[in-house]
Amino acid sequence: MKRLSIIIPMYNVEKYVERCIRSLENQDIPGDDFEIICVNDGSPDDSRGVIKRLQNEYDNIILIDQENQGVSRARNRGIDKATGKYLVFIDPDDYVDENTFGTIIHNAENKQAQVSILGFSFLYQDGSLRKRILNENHTKGVYTGTRTYFIIRADGYTDPDRMVAVLFERDFIYRNKLRYLPDVPYLEDGEFIARILCLAERCIFDGTSFYQRTTRPGSATNSELFRSDKAINGFLLAAENLRVFKEDKNLSEKQKIFLNQPIFKFVLLTFNSAIQKPYLKNYIRIRKKLFRNNFRKIELQGVVKPYIHYARLYNNFHIALLLNACIMRITGRIRASIIKKPI
Repeated sequence: MKRLSIIIPMYNVEKYVERCIRSLENQDIPGDDFEIICVNDGSPDDSRGVIKRLQNEYDNIILIDQENQGVSRARNRGIDKATGKYLVFIDPDDYVDENTFGTIIHNAENKQAQVSILGFSFLYQDGSLRKRILNENHTKGVYTGTRTYFIIRADGYTDPDRMVAVLFERDFIYRNKLRYLPDVPYLEDGEFIARILCLAERCIFDGTSFYQRTTRPGSATNSELFRSDKAINGFLLAAENLRVFKEDKNLSEKQKIFLNQPIFKFVLLTFNSAIQKPYLKNYIRIRKKLFRNNFRKIELQGVVKPYIHYARLYNNFHIALLLNACIMRITGRIRASIIKKPI
């Protein structure tokens, strides 16, 4: 058995993927101890050609081709192919620190971790440091997944939902039949990691620098696509899937209460899609979608700041939540225009 399987979905990353692969090969464990599974998701550029060339140099790279089906299905193909004791997901426009595989695997094995939260850095486009998240204060403990979820978030904003820079025990993923939910085009990591951490009993924080994420312009979450019907349907699908998962009779009451938080997060994302002209028409349309899917009321137990404020508004006065969101969006635009205005 390999010690580690690395899963990389590829779409239009010809300019970046070689840097990613070389960072993965520059490690402190032998190449035959790990595999790099590259899933070419019908990329129209020459990402595939880059991998084919690198396969002549390295024996541990596996290339899987599929028609374009989205990142969730691409990662699921990688999970199904993986043979390593541990899994880690890497985005091809990011890279990792050299000589770190040995440490993260040793720490996971030493504490029998099902999930290891690894050190994570946000970089500006020029490579300079924007933010580093290492969670050094939590390296001594072993936590349940439900506790880990909230440690990661701290103030609600510190660390986003992510599957990259997290080490997973493959047997845990397979045993619980955990896979990405297809057809959630944005923030798909949030739905998947919520189910994983709901079930995980042994999670650790590694505390050392591992993953380097570069901010690129044109992110889908910063575009109008984020408010498209495709996105709206995906958010609603994620909320519905988490609710169905919550109804599993094998979950404890504590686990079910925990799931109220990510469920409302996706309900709120669906609702916020109404904040576009014409406001009232979109509000009525989105509200009908939510009510039709039995999200007329949200269970508040387990929902924490900053979401609890919006959850109460949602339950008691939908139009107030809409007005609050519209005001925040409009004033945000005004502030942005003031900042950009030349002196």
